[in-house]
Amino acid sequence: SDGVRTFIYLNLIMKPRMLIRRLLHTFYRMDHIYLLLAEFKRTYKGPFTILEFGVADGYAFTKKLYATRYLGMEDKVVVHGFDSFEGMPETQDQRDKSSVAGTDWKPGQFAASYEGLRNYCASKYSNWRLHKGYFENTLTADLLQEFSHNKPMLVWIDCDYYTSARTVMERLIPYLPTGCVVYFDEYEFNFGSRFTGEARLVHEINNGQFGDGIELVLDRELSMDLSRCYRFINVNASTQLERHRELEQVWSMRKRGNDSPLP
Repeated sequence: SDGVRTFIYLNLIMKPRMLIRRLLHTFYRMDHIYLLLAEFKRTYKGPFTILEFGVADGYAFTKKLYATRYLGMEDKVVVHGFDSFEGMPETQDQRDKSSVAGTDWKPGQFAASYEGLRNYCASKYSNWRLHKGYFENTLTADLLQEFSHNKPMLVWIDCDYYTSARTVMERLIPYLPTGCVVYFDEYEFNFGSRFTGEARLVHEINNGQFGDGIELVLDRELSMDLSRCYRFINVNASTQLERHRELEQVWSMRKRGNDSPLP
């Protein structure tokens, strides 16, 4: 009967499939960090920077540092962390607000110890810099100019508010090379609606509000089942990534062998 078939589908197909997905994705994924570092090590000439906005206690920040060590890139990548360490600021901007009652961030949420993180990093790593304060104050002209030489390979935006994320991108866009990755940790805020949060910022960039020739292209391999990793594209960029060696592409026509779906 249809009832038996539905029972089988829900309990023997859907639930096991959901369980496997949860097992794969419930913890904070770092796959894309290792994939991207390996790509840049293999393909491009350094030095590089990783920029994280919204560091808090440093959970993801220190994992990035260890990844550079594990892959032998400590001498090629500096990881910068930006945070006020005072927690979430108060906002009245509706573009920062949740569409679901009772789920807005609270002022002071995610406050953390700057000194504690600084001391921890100093005891284990050397390729890091922490910038304490609001983004509009810490992204100085001198620091931005450094990124012309130490090219950003990854911009990690975990500052939750649309207004904060927009400040970051407004400052960084002139210094980002085509091919670097911009990661939005809260893209799914308000179900990924283009009216609020980081999804709004992606929508605005891709609709020309930050200039012609600028685009964020979803990288499906890095994002997997989410929509968080984007390749930055700027056809008018003043800085470019440089390959270790010139790319040699060989185009060949495939020959008939058999008519099955297999090669």
